[in-house]
Amino acid sequence: MNAEFKYLFEPFRFRTFEVKNRMVMPPMAIYIPGSEGFVHQRLIDYYEARARGGVGYIVVNATVVSEPSGRSHPNQTRITDDKYIPGFRKLVEAIHSYDVRTSLQLYHAGRQRYGMIAGPPTLSPSGIPDPVRKDPTRAITVEEIHALVEEYAQAARRAQEAGFDGVEIHCAHGYLLSGFLSPYQNKRTDEYGGDVWGRTRIVREILARIREVVGDGLLLQVRINGHDYVNGGNTLEDAKEIAKILVGAGAEVIHVSAGMAPSGHYSFLPAAVPQGYNVYLAEGIKEAVGPDVPVIAVGAIEDPIFAEKVLARGKVDLVAIGRPLFADPDMPNKAREGRLEEIRPCLRCSKSAAVWPEDMRCTVNAAVGKEKEFEQGLWPTDDPKKVLVIGAGPAGLEAARLAAIRGHSVTLVDKNDRIGGKIHLAMIPPDKENQKRWLTYYENEMKRLGVQVELGRELTVEEVEARNPDVVIVATGGKPLLPASIRGLDHPSVVTADDVLLGKVEVGQSVAIIGGSSMGIETAEFILQQEGKKVLVFEMLHDILLDISHDAELALLDKLAKKDFRYLTSTLVTAIEPQDGKLSLRVRRYAQEDVFDGFDTVVLAVGVTPNSSLGLALKERRGDVYLIGDCQAPGDYRKAVHDAAAVALKL
Repeated sequence: MNAEFKYLFEPFRFRTFEVKNRMVMPPMAIYIPGSEGFVHQRLIDYYEARARGGVGYIVVNATVVSEPSGRSHPNQTRITDDKYIPGFRKLVEAIHSYDVRTSLQLYHAGRQRYGMIAGPPTLSPSGIPDPVRKDPTRAITVEEIHALVEEYAQAARRAQEAGFDGVEIHCAHGYLLSGFLSPYQNKRTDEYGGDVWGRTRIVREILARIREVVGDGLLLQVRINGHDYVNGGNTLEDAKEIAKILVGAGAEVIHVSAGMAPSGHYSFLPAAVPQGYNVYLAEGIKEAVGPDVPVIAVGAIEDPIFAEKVLARGKVDLVAIGRPLFADPDMPNKAREGRLEEIRPCLRCSKSAAVWPEDMRCTVNAAVGKEKEFEQGLWPTDDPKKVLVIGAGPAGLEAARLAAIRGHSVTLVDKNDRIGGKIHLAMIPPDKENQKRWLTYYENEMKRLGVQVELGRELTVEEVEARNPDVVIVATGGKPLLPASIRGLDHPSVVTADDVLLGKVEVGQSVAIIGGSSMGIETAEFILQQEGKKVLVFEMLHDILLDISHDAELALLDKLAKKDFRYLTSTLVTAIEPQDGKLSLRVRRYAQEDVFDGFDTVVLAVGVTPNSSLGLALKERRGDVYLIGDCQAPGDYRKAVHDAAAVALKL
């Protein structure tokens, strides 16, 4: 064992079983299209890869206990009938085969579901609609509560029959039971509302009934919010009292998270929120429940060294590591073996996991949801080729990495004097440390895998031909889009976001940014770090930040609210004109013409156009040329990485 880790790989004993280390894989959203709630083989492969990767304890993702009201997504796993047991049994057997213990999270969506998808009715403690999803809801009746308690108990019985070591009752994140615990949602005046004793009643009844049904052999775990982070919700002091009550009612493990739909960036922490932000909540709960009750901390604990530091403080018992196991399922084994530099970092982009109607996916790991396919596709090739990769941005780096793993001889060429491409731009705005870690990972991988890297070389078609490669992968990226529909782009004070971030130009005090995607808004954040700057963003669509997750949007806008940041949506810029030493923008907004003036600098952040000339010229001469990433079609990191994988696995 690596000497750096004193606590992380130490076994831990729960009441009914022991885990081999202190790392927990928490439940994350996994929805496989067409699964209709059954355990799909792809789900088994996904969890088996994480169990093989060395985590000690897996809590299988939120599984519905009540139909149809409990579902938030059409393909969410269900345990509402005995017919689901065989699939879960296969899943448990796969996890157990790697000496990993597992519990099943039991869940009811409450008002935080998409009613138009899962079907009526949407149930909630008090009939108050969720402010984010906004679907109509009604208060669950006492009779329905009694029926729901029994549904939880029968779900636990099915989990036990499937072989699970425990169950986790999901009482966090604003779903139904979380709603009952929180005065933010629970306005009831009957025995299930009022003070904290009344608000915890439904969970106390569920715990008691489960124990009656399953006996003593199944571990009972609850996941609660240590803080709701909404006005009128529970704070840490409230959560401490709730935790003590639930322990008294039979909860044996407390898993501490945070947030509800309006504060989802505290549940699913994006990069703008500091690493380990919610750990203090678990530490507070541990102090309240005492040394005999295991407490699990969760929330952007993204690397083994940080996890070790959390455990070393002695204030929690285990650490839950979620999205980093999406990014690299082998992270625990790599850490244990001292191969820290080989761990592929999570970007905390909040675009991973699976959000309906999309399939399982991860930005940096194209194998998620395709574990068997990748396992077979990455076997050493019987026909090693000479592969030339042109462009060392995310697409080119990933293509080079995978091709080298397969045993091909890979040369990576880039016209710049460093690898990384657009990663260098993404590293510049605040809170982008993970981007730097991702670049460092690729630097290490190129060396480890023996990829020959040539920098400062811009190849021509003739030079490529002279090298006589067997395969050419072109990943030359894109260049800033300069919309022909906007007049006045040739003014010297009209610049691109790329040039601003790279420090090639300086902006004035009053800045207009055209484009409200993450590129434009992060550029605004970068500019607003400078004293006295003010920014107005113009976006032609109905909202800004449509290219990132809701959680990442909330976190970024929280920070910008403290700055002189403004934005206009549904606003099409048609012209940029000089006026009295400043710049004016002519716009069309809601079918009306308008003018905004007084800007020192106008920044263009309206996307990229493919830099594909070399790739297209090569394709005219050769049949073994592949264009990937932005040079094939504009996209994000995920497209770049997945394009690269699609090509590399078939070489």
